[in-house]
Amino acid sequence: MKKILALSFAIAAMSFTSACGGPSDNAVAKEVKEEAADIAEDINEDTEEANIAEIIKNEAVSTDKEDLYNITGVVTDASMNTVTIETEQGSTVTFSTDDDTETEYKEGLLNGINVMVTVKCDMDKLESDMDVEVVKIKEL
Repeated sequence: MKKILALSFAIAAMSFTSACGGPSDNAVAKEVKEEAADIAEDINEDTEEANIAEIIKNEAVSTDKEDLYNITGVVTDASMNTVTIETEQGSTVTFSTDDDTETEYKEGLLNGINVMVTVKCDMDKLESDMDVEVVKIKEL
């Protein structure tokens, strides 16, 4: 909430300084604009992080093992330590992986393949992606 108020203030200040016009006002307006962009980026990151927890809570399916859940979707991006999938319900979620993550796919983790991501987490304490451990990624 504080970030939204700060963003509103920054936008109002930017409008005020640009209405005044003057050479020094351009520098102030530029600074306020940059600050507003930083605040907006922070808000997006916070929202994204909250959404990851909500996506897992709403879309992951419990396995027969305690604290293990599966979520399926199509790979939309993959790098050395992350994989992004679009879930069957249309949500986009990015998982962090590490050397301990078990993998099963035929020709690598390629965009467009269907996967099942098995995660370990305590659903009662799940608040962000930091509370999720990717255990396995399997091509379906």
